[in-house]
Amino acid sequence: MPRSLLCLLFAGVVALTGCAPSFSSAYTTQTTTPPPDSSGAPVAGSETITIDGEGYVVHAGGPTDKPGWDASWVGVLDTLNRYLEAAVLTPLRSGGPAGDLAPLFTPLAAPRVLAVGPDRAAFIDEGLPPATDLRRERGVAALTGLGGRDALLSVVSAQLELRLTGWIDGAPLTVVRAGELVLIPEGERWRIDAWDLRVTRTVAGVSTTTTVRT
Repeated sequence: MPRSLLCLLFAGVVALTGCAPSFSSAYTTQTTTPPPDSSGAPVAGSETITIDGEGYVVHAGGPTDKPGWDASWVGVLDTLNRYLEAAVLTPLRSGGPAGDLAPLFTPLAAPRVLAVGPDRAAFIDEGLPPATDLRRERGVAALTGLGGRDALLSVVSAQLELRLTGWIDGAPLTVVRAGELVLIPEGERWRIDAWDLRVTRTVAGVSTTTTVRT
């Protein structure tokens, strides 16, 4: 994987301020799932699948703001789970189109994924017959936040590992998605703004891999 996108942002902070942000870490045991209205109910007989948090590290130039960082943790994971439901689970289970992704991306990033954007294939699992018995073998995001002297987080990096299995017309299906998503706060929601993402889909032993990076 190329150098972390968030590392590049850290380097920019150091260049502008002449000093490295202080380091603090927290939240290594928390997990969360999306609120009841964020993803809809799974279809009958299917497994509930979510992305869980796997540790949260914050680099901040100011004091600790645990309540604010907790809220950011929940907000980032909520966005990731909304993405999972709309772009991955909905098309895989139905064989149809993805749900509404526009609210999950920044205005500058959205055109690369929505409609016929060049990165759509890496984010959305569409164009396959309906899958059955979808299961999560791995679904975690390790989060790293960058905050200023006011302790407010301006950006969070999510190192994503998502591995799903299932069946399509009696043939085994595996979808493995891994990489880095960079999210920024806009209004009351965290939105995906940049990425370095790789997805490999294997159906009946035949694999295709797509890699995208902004």
